[in-house]
Amino acid sequence: HGLYCPERLKSFCSDEHPLRPHIFSLANQAFQGILRHGESQTVLVSGESGSGKTETTKFVMQFLALAGADAVTSEIGRPLSRVERQVLRSNPVLEAFGNAKTLRNDNSSRFGKYIELQFGREDASWSKRLVGARIRTYLLEKVRVVDQLSGERSFHIFYQVLGAQAQADCAGGSCPMSP
Repeated sequence: HGLYCPERLKSFCSDEHPLRPHIFSLANQAFQGILRHGESQTVLVSGESGSGKTETTKFVMQFLALAGADAVTSEIGRPLSRVERQVLRSNPVLEAFGNAKTLRNDNSSRFGKYIELQFGREDASWSKRLVGARIRTYLLEKVRVVDQLSGERSFHIFYQVLGAQAQADCAGGSCPMSP
């Protein structure tokens, strides 16, 4: 069992345990604040370059989406809603447009983001779940589009688009010959 596996996530889905040193515990404290007090909660993820801010943010979002759907707290957890699936799938798109290879990190975020997850009652049920999200980006490192240091690259999206085009060309029979 890994540090971030589903079993570990499930072990943090209750309000019985005091705050333990794990990102799922912190996310659960925020979720319990929403459930018990109906108050907005803030989770600020900060750190040095390469410290895991992007990955940590993904784990917080995963916990909140799954806990709200009862996907980890009951045997018959409700399937994820369209909104919950979209929120969980949004990070790869953000990373493609805003992350780049730097000398210190192959997947370095070159932008900041403010993610607002909105919770509410989806139907007549008691529990709250993720019903919306808003993501704002800021401070995009625009100069990286046209200029990078030696050993660095532009944003991932450019290489992904070119790679997809090369695959399409090869599938169509016009693959350039290798030297």
